[in-house]
Formats: sequence, C-alpha cells, structure tokens
Amino acid sequence: MDRRNFLKISGTASSAICLGLAACQWKEKFRLENIPDEEKIKIGIIGVGGRGLSILEALKNVPEIKVIAICDLFDFRLKNADDFLTHKVRKFKDFNNMLDMKELQAVIIATPLSEHFRMVMAALDRNLHVLCEKALAYSIDQCMAIKQKASCVNKIFQISYQYQLNPMFNAIKQIIDKGYCGRIMRVEGTWDRNGSWRRKLPDPAIVPEVSPAQLERIINWRLYKEYSGGLIAELGSHQFNMIDNILGAHPLKAVGTGGIDYWKDGRETFDNVHVLFDYPNGVKVGFHSGTSNKYEGFQMKFYGDKATIVTQAMDKAFIYPEDQSMDNTDWQKEVDSVTGASIKIIDKDKKRTIKPVEDNNIIFPTDNFYYNTTWLLYKNFAAAINGKKQLLLGLNEGYQSGISVHIANMAIHNNETTFWKPEYDSI
Repeated sequence: MDRRNFLKISGTASSAICLGLAACQWKEKFRLENIPDEEKIKIGIIGVGGRGLSILEALKNVPEIKVIAICDLFDFRLKNADDFLTHKVRKFKDFNNMLDMKELQAVIIATPLSEHFRMVMAALDRNLHVLCEKALAYSIDQCMAIKQKASCVNKIFQISYQYQLNPMFNAIKQIIDKGYCGRIMRVEGTWDRNGSWRRKLPDPAIVPEVSPAQLERIINWRLYKEYSGGLIAELGSHQFNMIDNILGAHPLKAVGTGGIDYWKDGRETFDNVHVLFDYPNGVKVGFHSGTSNKYEGFQMKFYGDKATIVTQAMDKAFIYPEDQSMDNTDWQKEVDSVTGASIKIIDKDKKRTIKPVEDNNIIFPTDNFYYNTTWLLYKNFAAAINGKKQLLLGLNEGYQSGISVHIANMAIHNNETTFWKPEYDSI
C-alpha cells in the first residue's frame, strides 16, 4: 500500500480506532473471542527480552494469533518466557531453524536494530508475514533492500509504530486536517528522560554462552554503535512517523548535533541528540532527546497560524488559539464539529483540552492506553493477514521513517547537512 492510500485509509479508519480516554471505563467488559485452533495464525517471535515479553503479554488478548515458537540467544530468556505463555511452544536459539518450521505463517522480530535486516530477509525468503520492531533496518542500503524485496512478496509487512494508533494522535490529526490550526509551519518533538538507559546485567553464571564483556554489549545494545541507532532510532523514529503522517510528507534535509556529554560510562551512542528537518512548503521540524532531565518528557507541539497543539505523553493534549482565531464562531463554543474530537475551553487563557470521542465499536482489554495501542497493532496485523481489514503502519511507513532516522543520524554524527536523495523514492 502506497503512502497516499495509507493516509486515505488512516483518515477513514480513525473512527474504528479513535477510542476516548474516558472509554476505558467500559460500557461492556472485554471478552476474549473463542477461535478454533486450526483457524489461528501460527506465529514465531524472535527475541524475548523486555520487548518480546511485552509482545507475548499483548498477544494473550489476540485470540486470532497463536505463538508456536520463540527464539533467543539466551536460555534464561527462553525460560522467562514461560511465565507469559499459556501453552507449550518450541524454543530455538537459531532463528533460521525456527523459520524453517513448515506450520509457521508469520514472524515477529523484536531484536536489536543491527539484526533486523538478516532476519527480515530470511523471513521473506520463507514467504512469511512479518511484523518488525522499529526502526526498519540498520542502514539506508538495508532499508532500500528490504523495501525492494518485501514489495515483491504478497505478504503482510507491518512496522511497530503503535503510537499512531493512540486515540489522542488521531484526534490531533483530525483537528489539524479540519484546519483549526491553520497552516502548520513548525513542529517540535521532545522525548527526554533522566536516567542512563543502561540495563542491569543478569548474573554471568546463568549466561555461560558469552563472556562478561560480550554480555554487557548484548544486554545494553542501545548504547553501542555496532547494534544501535541510539536515541534517534529508538525514540525519535516514533515521532518522525507521526509527524510524517500529519504533514503528509517526508523531510527534505537535516542538520543536527549531539554528544556523549553527561554519561561517561563507556557508551558509544550519544546521550543527547538535536535534529532539525526541512519539510516541503517551508515547514521546519525539530526533535530533541536527552537523558539528564525529564521535565518535558514525551511532548509534541504543532504550530499553526491559527492555533498551536501541545501534547503531553500522548494521553493529554491542549490547543491554544491565536487571538485572531477567536473571531471565528467555532471558537466561541465547544467545537463538536470536529470529527473524532471535542475542544473545550478550560481556562481564561483560551487554552482548550482535546478529548477523543469514544468509539462504542471497540472494547479495549485494559485501562492502560500504552498496552491498548500495542494490542491494537497486533489485532490489525492479524485482521490484515486474514483479509478482514486494511493494514495500518505498513512497509512504506516503516521505510520512510527508517530513512529519516538515518539522515538524522548522519547529520548529527558527521556534522553536515544531509539530504533525502531522489533514489530513496524510486524503490
């Protein structure tokens, strides 16, 4: 599915995924559908670390999918996965052996970025459906090769950019599409934390497969260039993906800076990054991520000539009209004419809160919207495989955001202006 069709579908599908925050107080309790085992999609998961275990947890509420195999380098992780499984599965340490299972229909790849390419290509060689964690691949050349190969295979290919399925995101997009913000000329994204991003190592005694030095690099792979694209790939790519959707375009060029300026602990990826993109029509998009101050946390700001939208962690959003916008009669009252959202005056500074409208057709399994959006991603993956719904967040989305990650990192690390080249669009 090309980007134009994706944007069209994402607009028409918004009513199907736009559940209001208040809707977590269910009108009807979530019930697991009873699906015969022979009708379930047989799936394998590569990587059962932290993300892999959260995937297993989400899949408990996706009866259309049955996990029949898991794969990981470490025995202790394969054993830990038992706590997240309701049935016995086959366990592998070599992903190729897992992919050779005749009954396997699909694979989820939840490994370090450096491993995505060879695993995706191997899965496509076996004619499997693929759901890959972000970012798509470790380099631009790898992204292009995956795009070319996957485009020739008649299988579902999805990327884990589940933040787009957040009902707040869809409400924001509809408000912008309806023109309430006017012409968007600037976007600012922030994803800040106060912490080293370093994970505690397991007892080396339970990991005899590798040396202590290797264990550090494998467990804390996000801190090492050999495996990771750093903050841009792991955090920024989510916001790049959402911004591209709202603007309906990809960046044209990037400049940036960053460094290892706070955590002097042997890491190789930067502990702070700053990038500025040029988009078509003069739109400027900035993104910052740091690890020494969490005041702003996850935040996105959309600046239009009629109003500004500010999000907070994607569970709250506010709109601030420019003074001249107040003359519009729509701003004199609650703006219910916006499909999928309402805007209410909440203080004397003209600030309004944005609340997605509840969709009675969807009953989420929990009251945690982070879990719910991940769950919805896998529900959509299964529905697309079964031919029941259009795929959201597919190959083109993953490819476009993957290229943005790499031109941003090149700009930051090489201290140069990097450009989106015409050949990136020719695949």
